Amino acid sequence: MGDRVFEKLAGWCAIGVAGLSLVYAVGYLFVAPAAQRKSDVDAFYRSYLAHPQGMRTAAVCLLVSGVIVGLPAIALRRRLLGTAESAATWAAVIGVVSGLATAAHGLSSLEGTDRLAHLFLNPDAATHAAIVIGQKLPSAADPSGLATFGLAGLAALFFGTALRPARRGLGTLGIVLGADMVALFLANAVGSTPAVLLTGGLASVVLGPIWWVGIGRLLMAEGTAVPAH
Repeated sequence: MGDRVFEKLAGWCAIGVAGLSLVYAVGYLFVAPAAQRKSDVDAFYRSYLAHPQGMRTAAVCLLVSGVIVGLPAIALRRRLLGTAESAATWAAVIGVVSGLATAAHGLSSLEGTDRLAHLFLNPDAATHAAIVIGQKLPSAADPSGLATFGLAGLAALFFGTALRPARRGLGTLGIVLGADMVALFLANAVGSTPAVLLTGGLASVVLGPIWWVGIGRLLMAEGTAVPAH
């Protein structure tokens, strides 16, 4: 595959990530009942068993976007050669790593939540206690959203910083998105639901889709590098 074909494919993948971000937001914030976004484990599983579609949709979006997001990260790093190589290379590395971990997060949520929910149907005391403890522990695949939010935010932050001298608007957007996603990770780590909803909604509905569409358009445009000014 030639570099130009790869860049066009990566551009479409970036636009795909933008679309998946919006679908994720719809599934998590609007389709899934509020009980599935709170800390009451019993209420969560009762709600999930009755209405699993929202969380399943969100998990599939994480899985697919995590698999494809590495392509625009690598292609964008190539576009930044000769301008901000160190920052772009580091951002591409953590972008790929965070993408794969996000995919693992999505798959773990898709399979694990469903299995636990069915165990929750008629649990004995020991099983119920194990489910409650397991739900309250950080995810083994992606604790507190470290990859999905924290590392992905750092990648956007560094890509935005590298892009800003040549493309001020897109670069600034990447910096703002990166800062918001890091804040989302911190809010998730401390368990602040209002902060999670605020920063998460901003990232998945507004900043993220606009950023990824902008990256997609940049990668599909003719050119081999982002010129420095």
